[in-house]
Amino acid sequence: MTTPTYTVGDELPSIEIDWYVDGVLVDFSSGYSFRLRVGRGDTAAVEKTSSITGAATSPNVTIDWSADELATLDGGLTYTAQLRARRTSDNKDRTFVFRLNVNREMGAVPA
Repeated sequence: MTTPTYTVGDELPSIEIDWYVDGVLVDFSSGYSFRLRVGRGDTAAVEKTSSITGAATSPNVTIDWSADELATLDGGLTYTAQLRARRTSDNKDRTFVFRLNVNREMGAVPA
């Protein structure tokens, strides 16, 4: 997976993940809930449980952003993202870890 890069406040693009286990694409089309935490070190700066969609085919996980979710992150840094998929039949979890780059928003031209 390529490291996604955003500018503070961006909503696009969605993150599309192909999540394989033992070489097989996991079927997340039903029976799973998701939680994404983004942060640095041991503390999450962003946590989301909505707008994360599972599928049976590639990409099998899609993460959509709203404007306020990435606005709280400091630009110019690389964050760790932990996506947890919880199987609802037995509450067992699996976690996919990736990096997320966030750029600073450039200021306006001085008058």
